[in-house]
Parts: sequence; C-alpha cells; structure tokens
Amino acid sequence: MLSDILDIKKGITAIIGSGGKTTLMLKLAKELSQKGKVIICTTTHIYPPENIITLVSPSEKDILDAFRNENVVCIGKTAENNKLTSSDIPFERLIRLADYIVVEADGSKHMPLKAHNDYEPVIPNGTDKVILVVGISGISRKIYEVCHRPELYAEIVQGNITDIVSPQTAAEAINKENLGDVIVINQVGTEKDTENAKDIARYINKPVYAGEIMKGRLVCLR
Repeated sequence: MLSDILDIKKGITAIIGSGGKTTLMLKLAKELSQKGKVIICTTTHIYPPENIITLVSPSEKDILDAFRNENVVCIGKTAENNKLTSSDIPFERLIRLADYIVVEADGSKHMPLKAHNDYEPVIPNGTDKVILVVGISGISRKIYEVCHRPELYAEIVQGNITDIVSPQTAAEAINKENLGDVIVINQVGTEKDTENAKDIARYINKPVYAGEIMKGRLVCLR
C-alpha cells in the first residue's frame, strides 16, 4: 500500500507540488481508513471528492457524528467554482478528532510541474510529513507548456520559459526550492519515464519514490 511505502504515521500529512496531489490524497485516505479515522481537507482549493462524505463548514460535533458511520470525511468551506477551501477549525483541534489528516496544501492548475511563490505551499502547523509530488510528464517539454508559474520556474533554474525541462532541470528546481520531506515522481508508466525518474533522483538528497499513484504503484529510487 502507498501508505506503507511512504510510511504515513498518525497525525497530519501534507501533499504539495503538482501532477497527482489529489489522487494521492484520496488513495491514502482510502488506505488509512482501514487503520483509523481520516479527515481529508485543503489549505488551498479542491473539488469535493466523489464517494466520500463532505461536510461543509462543519462543527467538531458534526465531524464526530459523521465518524459514527464513516471512517473518512472531507471537510471545508464553500469557495468559488463549486470548490472547497480550508475549514475554520484549526488543525490542532482537527487532529484531536481523527487519527489521520491528509491535506492538499498546494495548487498547480493541473500542470505536471510548478514553481512556488513566497506564500506557497500552505502547510499546516503541526504537520508530521510533507510529500512533494512531481509529474514526470513535464520532462522533455518546454517550461511554459508544463509549469505552473513558468516565469518563476525559469528564474529558479536560471533559464527561459522556452527551455526544455530535462531531468537535471527538474532536480535543480526541486533542490533549490527545498520543499517536502519525501519526493514522489508520478506518471511513470514507460521505460523512458523510469529512466528520467532515476535521473532526477540521482541529484536529490531526500527519499525519492517513483511510479503511478493511480495504480497504487511506487518504488523507492533512493
């Protein structure tokens, strides 16, 4: 299971980056629900998930009541475009209500790569583990085609938005931003993808996993 591979413990797990955050959050929630009560939420914006009870602007009692029948609940406040944003309940109180909190703490406009502004990511106080997701589909394409905040990404790697993203470029961006405790390279479905993921991992001094989150498949690269 992904939760075992990534060694998810009780407490708050924040997922940041691009190229598979929501999928990872939902996969972890399903797995962790076999071990305890799980809250999924965001510090940015997410769409309410299908097949999971969603509580809008809940009280703490509402959450506890929902847990009588469910092991996973999604919470948040109504935002624009039918999305949810962060609940008003502080995370230090939420963690008293559930065994696990899995929070999507970043936005990427559905791009496989991104650069972070000074105010990003929005990681809750008390977070136990931060997972940075990177989409391998951004490799061998131009920065402006595959990056959220392409100008900032180009600045970080000292290039131009028309430059091609190589594995070394992606690793440089990851290293310079220095975000996340663990790196998960997603969308790795071909031999070439695997080669590129290994090339990225070669330059990173953190735990790196690669595979296909959707299929529940990750392997440790370092």
